Amino acid sequence: MKRINTTHFAILGLLRIRPMSAYELVKFSKESIGLFWNESYGHIHKSIKQLELDGAVTVVEETTKGRPKKVYGITQPGREQLDSWLAQAPEEPVMRNELLMKIFVSDERHVPHLVSYLEEELEASQRLSAMLAGIKAMVEPKEGHQARLWLLTLEYGERYVRMTGDWCQFALNILTDADRGHGNE
Repeated sequence: MKRINTTHFAILGLLRIRPMSAYELVKFSKESIGLFWNESYGHIHKSIKQLELDGAVTVVEETTKGRPKKVYGITQPGREQLDSWLAQAPEEPVMRNELLMKIFVSDERHVPHLVSYLEEELEASQRLSAMLAGIKAMVEPKEGHQARLWLLTLEYGERYVRMTGDWCQFALNILTDADRGHGNE
C-alpha cells in the first residue's frame, strides 16, 4: 500500500499554530519537532506550493520590499484535511539508522571506526539533551492544552535521547573492552 505524503499534514499542523513562510516552517520545525520530523527546505517549499494549488493554504502576507517573502496560512479546507488525517491511526514508522546498520555489517577491522562513530553519537546525544532541557524550560510555564501536548512530545524526545546515550555508552564499553565483549557474559 502506498504511504500518504505526511509532509503536507505536518505543514498544515504547523500552520495551524501560526502563519509562516517556507523558511520559517523549516526553522520552526527544526527547533520544535526536529527530533522526530525532518524535512529539507526544498521539500517543504515544494509541498507548500502543492498545498496552495490544492487550496489547503493561502498566502496571507507578502512582502514586496527587499527579499520577497510569502507567509502562508491554513484555509478551512486545509483544516478539514488536517482534522481528517489526525483522526486516522498513524502508519507504522519506517526506521532507518545508519549507525546501527554499520555496526551490524561490520567486522573486527572496523571497530576503531565504530568506536569513533559511537563517541560522536554520545556527544551529540549530550548536546541534544541540553537543548531539549532548554526548550522544556521555555514551554513549561505556559498554560493550556497545547503546551501539555508539546510537553508530551518533548518527554518522548528526552527519553529517546537518554536511551541513545545510555546505549552508546554500553556499546563503547563492549567495543573498548580488552576481551572484546567477553566481560559481560
